[in-house]
Amino acid sequence: MNKYISLAIILSLICLCSCSGGEKSPAPAPTQPKVSAAEKKEKVKPVLVQEEKKKPEYVVAGTRDPFQTFELATPVNMAEIDPSKITDPLQKITLSQIELVGIILGQENRALVQESSGMGYIITQGTLIGENSGIVTKISLKGVTIKQHFKDYMGRVNTREVVLSLRKEEGE
Repeated sequence: MNKYISLAIILSLICLCSCSGGEKSPAPAPTQPKVSAAEKKEKVKPVLVQEEKKKPEYVVAGTRDPFQTFELATPVNMAEIDPSKITDPLQKITLSQIELVGIILGQENRALVQESSGMGYIITQGTLIGENSGIVTKISLKGVTIKQHFKDYMGRVNTREVVLSLRKEEGE
């Protein structure tokens, strides 16, 4: 019988310890008053959706392709060019001041000319050169052919071709 009494005491102590646990039980959470559905709708703020700004489209019409070579829409009459409006330094000097330094042959033939001050320019077929409205017509291994238009004393427009050739080295 002592066994049963001691067993009952142990079980009762275990129950008391586990229920109280020596710790204070947490205080019950304060109950919030229930909110009706109508009050919830009033408290909800509307969500503002920002519209995406459309990027402007790139319009190609009316613009020149920067990777294409520049060509004049109408051909230029060399006799009608006003000498006071010339901005290219090659058009301001005479052909006697220009010396042919080198020729580059390839898909597009090019030539290197140098003026008397030592400034060099690369020219191609169609380049405007010289005071008398000269234009490069041909670049070959022998030299550069320039066609010049000028007015004579009677007011007639004459044309002459000038060939710039490479300076021969000693012994040739």
